[in-house]
Amino acid sequence: MPPLSSSISTQETVVSSQHHFTGRVISVKQDTVINPQGETVFRDVVTHPGGVCVLPILPDGRILLIEQYRYATGQLLLEAPAGKLDVAGEAPFEAIQRELWEETGYTATHWEPWGFIYTAPGFCNERIYLYKAWGLVLSSQPKPVIEDEAIEAKPYTWEALRALLGNNQLQDAKTLALLARYQLEQ
Repeated sequence: MPPLSSSISTQETVVSSQHHFTGRVISVKQDTVINPQGETVFRDVVTHPGGVCVLPILPDGRILLIEQYRYATGQLLLEAPAGKLDVAGEAPFEAIQRELWEETGYTATHWEPWGFIYTAPGFCNERIYLYKAWGLVLSSQPKPVIEDEAIEAKPYTWEALRALLGNNQLQDAKTLALLARYQLEQ
């Protein structure tokens, strides 16, 4: 599919940039820009290293998701296995293979890249690369203990996931994007 084409001008000129915060995962800045109409406007930008996410399909057709408590939401969420691109020199495909094993204990013999999504493009540059994995094999190596995460992997049938979707029990955007893509294949 070709990129979007429009008569909308996307040219904005940065006049100044003020850095406000750097944390473990994100940084925040405010840019002063001149928009295409010649007006001076402000753009708040959260910079993120990006991430990866996978929809793992078990040999019996069930989808393997994880339950994980997310401090920012104050809730336990049901999500597809995912992680940040925070290992120096690690490509997205290498990162998702590592994350699948770390979060579920499984490896996969087949992979399909499904492009990427922006999580909150109005203010954040986070890009999450999406994958489908199948031919899952439980690894003979025990998955590592990740100090700051409490995760439990659980398999779901497509019918069970549809019911969860219908009851608004799936709120994680990257997981919803993967499930929407998966539904297109059904």
